[in-house]
Amino acid sequence: MARVLLTAAPWTYREIRFADGPTDLRGFLGTHLFKRESTINGKMPFWSLLYLASWLRREGHDVTYVESYGTPDDLWFREIEVFDPDVIGINSVTCTWAKTREMIAKIKERWPDKLVVLGGAHTNVAKAAVMDECSDLDAAVFGEGEVTFSEIIARFADGSRNFAGIAGCAWRDGHAVVKECKRPLIADVNDLPYPARDLMRQPEQYNPRLNIYNRSNNTILFTGRGCPLTCASCHLPAVGGLQFRIRSPEHVFGEMEWCEQNQGTTDFGFYDHFGIFSSDPEAAMQLCELILARGKKWTWTVTFWSYDFTTEQLDLMKRAGCWRIDTVLISGVDKNLRTATMGSPLTVEDCRAGVQRIHDAGIEVAARLSLGIEGETYEEALATIDFACSLPLEWAFFTPVNPVFGSRLWKRLDKADRFVQDERSMNIFNVFYDPTGMSRDELKALQKEAYRRFYGRPAFLAKKVRDVRDPDALRRNLTLAGQLGRHLAGF
Repeated sequence: MARVLLTAAPWTYREIRFADGPTDLRGFLGTHLFKRESTINGKMPFWSLLYLASWLRREGHDVTYVESYGTPDDLWFREIEVFDPDVIGINSVTCTWAKTREMIAKIKERWPDKLVVLGGAHTNVAKAAVMDECSDLDAAVFGEGEVTFSEIIARFADGSRNFAGIAGCAWRDGHAVVKECKRPLIADVNDLPYPARDLMRQPEQYNPRLNIYNRSNNTILFTGRGCPLTCASCHLPAVGGLQFRIRSPEHVFGEMEWCEQNQGTTDFGFYDHFGIFSSDPEAAMQLCELILARGKKWTWTVTFWSYDFTTEQLDLMKRAGCWRIDTVLISGVDKNLRTATMGSPLTVEDCRAGVQRIHDAGIEVAARLSLGIEGETYEEALATIDFACSLPLEWAFFTPVNPVFGSRLWKRLDKADRFVQDERSMNIFNVFYDPTGMSRDELKALQKEAYRRFYGRPAFLAKKVRDVRDPDALRRNLTLAGQLGRHLAGF
């Protein structure tokens, strides 16, 4: 048995929003007025680490989880010191990779004998290169980490730092880096234990993205792994994540029931971008029927990417507790929709008809749209804003295109030398590249223009006034309005 601490390098919204530091005015306001950061995009744990924690517990290890978002550096190190782990597993995304390297170096300086293993989205793409970029790193795990990481820990617990033959990793053998072969994906995702939610020691400080929860006690669910889509800005097609595997309706229902019985949770957000509701209507309806048959009064939201759902499916979802669907519309121009989805047959009219069917079923609709798609002109971006304003949407979220490290779009931008900021800025809050159809300043201004136009419409404001009669809706809308204002102000 080993003592394992799972975490990510501590970070704050302001660090990734203002990678080069905020302006003097924003720095002053952030210190003295907006002391609490915006959480419009939610504050959630690294769910991948909580899944990993439950897997390692099943293997008999003593595991803890240390939250990274908003945790001061000194407190983060204190958590490591108090738990005194044998192994530290760290998750990193591209915009936190520089900070992660810095923190790993400090860990090794203070505790040179601890085994430090890296995983996460950035590592999945960079592979063994992370070992060259961080000389203090002992090993890196690629792909799904449960089996690979548990084998590394077992070898280490037996007194060895030689990880030869463990598929899905790279490790340091003296001054040399050894890269092992790729590990197959976990075939049966029903074998995954539920994430270790009990390790979220301050659950009251967490909240999902503000448009997907209905009650204060809520949690996120994943109905499968992988994604069959081929979006140009996503890294999954590059790392073999297209093999989508769904959990059974019974397994998903079991997790929901566990949350209710153990944590009193009755509000859920299905967070898969392409989950059971988009990929397997029959399984989705079986889940709804389970909820209804057991008399559960749960509420939940779901992300839809497909628009092949039927009125029957929507009606069953509504009766089973679905109150909002978060759609991914991307663009109001067919050409740009095809570019962003690598030639998907989906059309703008398909999206419009799908949104209308959801609305007619009595389910609220929220949507996410992208601005600055490769080749998109300023006028076409305005057409996307017009498109959003013409739909019966409850909320809309407009973000600059965020080409994830290793995606097809990222590779094209890198080859053309179009990045204008470093890795710390590679997130949805920044325009870190030169777009082709407009200037960077135009693209940044378009986001504010989109929010102003969408949320400033009299019809939208009138709908929110009517929501005053619903206490849950009133609380949710007031919270979102306040967060949205701070978000647009840059805090």
